Amino acid sequence: MSNSSPPRLGITTKLAFGSVIWLEYVRVIREVHRTSLPQLVQRLQDQPHHIPLPRIDPLRLGCIVSRTLRRPPFRPRCLTMSLVHFRLLTRQGTGAQLIVGLPPQPSSHEAHAWVEVGGLDVGPPPGRMGHEEMARYGRVDPSKP
Repeated sequence: MSNSSPPRLGITTKLAFGSVIWLEYVRVIREVHRTSLPQLVQRLQDQPHHIPLPRIDPLRLGCIVSRTLRRPPFRPRCLTMSLVHFRLLTRQGTGAQLIVGLPPQPSSHEAHAWVEVGGLDVGPPPGRMGHEEMARYGRVDPSKP
């Protein structure tokens, strides 16, 4: 059994991913206030993509999304980052779900969002953070309507 980390991404792949992440971010920002969350998730899951991307482990992809979008002066919300992460996972054929939750003892109306694959929290960081699920969006198998 090998403890080696996944291979590093080349500069061309990093630039391609960075561009796609920012394009998806702009798309999410534009749509998040115009449509309901269930409809937006369905659109992100169903809309075809035209730029092929290499397959990346879901947890690693969450870290890449977080690092790419958290650049000054940007401070994207967890929902926005999770929607971008969700979109990229569905683009690579991974059955992901967007989860929205609250802390066990909520002190405000602020919810938190993260992405799960196969019931496992894959981020983007910080992921679930002990929040309890309120809503789950997205099909587990993106190939089925």
